[in-house]
Amino acid sequence: MYAKLCQAIIVLVYVSSYANCNDIRLGFTSSQSKKIYSEIKQADPALWKRTDDVIINAPLNEVISAVFVTDLRDDKDGEAYIESGGVGEKSVTIGLKSPSILRGYKFEIEVFTNNPNAQYFSKGAAYYPEMYPRKY
Repeated sequence: MYAKLCQAIIVLVYVSSYANCNDIRLGFTSSQSKKIYSEIKQADPALWKRTDDVIINAPLNEVISAVFVTDLRDDKDGEAYIESGGVGEKSVTIGLKSPSILRGYKFEIEVFTNNPNAQYFSKGAAYYPEMYPRKY
């Protein structure tokens, strides 16, 4: 009984410490996913709140499958949010904001895409309708 109580307390402390950060984890990656954007965005402290918008567009006929934004500062009190677009769309706009004046931010942004039509292409087999004529 005591061991289960200790495990529950450890899980509760871990979850409460992780729930305090503003990281974004949307979507999922698969073996067909392609990373189209990976950058660390950083703003130095200033006399005003630092804000920035990052716009990422998917290439050609691909759609966004995952968006990961991680706050890299020790106190993890910066704000990151999705302004428009996102998973399943052709673009995503991510807003970044420092927590207060005289503070900056540091975020790592990763965006992955998938080609929704890739499942219809085959590397081995091909179907040619003229090979199998119809009988009328």
